[in-house]
Amino acid sequence: MIGGKPYKFNSKNVDRSPDKPGVYALYDDSELIYYGRAQGNTVTIRSRLQSHLRGDEGSCTQNATHYKREPCPNPVTREKELLEEFKKTHHRNLPQHEAL
Repeated sequence: MIGGKPYKFNSKNVDRSPDKPGVYALYDDSELIYYGRAQGNTVTIRSRLQSHLRGDEGSCTQNATHYKREPCPNPVTREKELLEEFKKTHHRNLPQHEAL
């Protein structure tokens, strides 16, 4: 799980998100709906969250109410760890990540 406090999913908060690589979680109230990653360079936590907020990633994530974020050096590995932890804890995959 990504630690820390949840931020309201709005442009003011998203625009203040780290301009770094890492992972993020989107929530509908308190329910986790999505884990994502930002691999760095021009694809940052901020740019990915802005894309979700604009609706570029679909209405499911655009309608999130809160998010958490975690800068990290290897987002691919960290996202995989988060998805495996979710599956082990909840005995199911997140809907957007059925392949794992």
